Amino acid sequence: MPALALADAARAQWPNLAVSFIGAERGLEATLLPQRGEQVQLLTMHGVNGAGIVQRLRVLLWELPKAVLSIRRVWKGQRPDLLVGVGGYASISAVLAALISRIPVVLYEQNAMPGLVNRTLARFSSAIMLGFEAANNHLNQRIRRIVTGNIVRESIAAIRWQAHQPVHLLVLGGSQGALVLNQTVPQACQLLAREGRDFSVTHIVGANPDTLKSVQEMYAQADINADVMPFCDDMAAFYASGSLMVARAGAMTVSESACCGLPSLFVPLPHAADDHQRHNANTLAETGAALILDQQTLNPESLAEHIDKHLFDGNVLQRMSQAALAQAPLAARDKQLQVLAEFLPLLSAQDKAEVSR
Repeated sequence: MPALALADAARAQWPNLAVSFIGAERGLEATLLPQRGEQVQLLTMHGVNGAGIVQRLRVLLWELPKAVLSIRRVWKGQRPDLLVGVGGYASISAVLAALISRIPVVLYEQNAMPGLVNRTLARFSSAIMLGFEAANNHLNQRIRRIVTGNIVRESIAAIRWQAHQPVHLLVLGGSQGALVLNQTVPQACQLLAREGRDFSVTHIVGANPDTLKSVQEMYAQADINADVMPFCDDMAAFYASGSLMVARAGAMTVSESACCGLPSLFVPLPHAADDHQRHNANTLAETGAALILDQQTLNPESLAEHIDKHLFDGNVLQRMSQAALAQAPLAARDKQLQVLAEFLPLLSAQDKAEVSR
């Protein structure tokens, strides 16, 4: 999604710019990009992190060289001026192909803890754009690092937190939902309702219909006004409706909550690579904009206590909102386009000047 946001921003800035994608057959891009009508080359690539020796050898000795050759074959018809690598195993073959072809490489790391692929490839790139300043601490200081922030959709960046009566709790576990939030948050809300607290809820649970029904029933049992949905098509309206959010801490969720000034309780996915969600959440928690809750110790009683302490205190919410906005990457679009402009030789001087302004 951050790659798409960057591509859309570049096309809007430079209408004559052609953008195409390279991805993995097993990734979300295999369905999402064709649905958007994007030009995409899909590769057969598997991960090696945590894989056995047989898969590692297959990837390194067969899949990777084959993918590099496949990419370079496509480039014979239209050689790119710049490759942007956004992490993931498909990115490795694309970056290698670009280096062999002497095509400039710019990396884009969305998380506060750079992933293994970007950490490895950064030394070979011309620059790396960082979604969070904290990522600076985990990269070789000789690498050219540019803190740009993550691009947030304009409709979301235009939202500003405001007080709601009754207060409204948002629950977001990511596109697939989060089991721990789907189980624990409704139970915590039941406890609050028994104490006479007046509030409403919007809860995104993921696509499982059984989960949807179960969560709806838990809220109904406590007579809580709750809108439970598998996914949300209008995230701007979702964020605008909230007093407080309980969520995972993916890079875009954290960036979007900061732009909206939305006070948040983050429950990082404990098994995320390099614990990157905790690092993302820390960027706001360290400023008082958010609180990090450990999934291993989370239970309905402790969560109810945290929600109670934040959701019903307008002064606390106001302070958290102001702290979040102070970290908002509102200039990310322009900063990322400035980096790209350096490496796109066909852009006119006027084009580059417009971006720099």
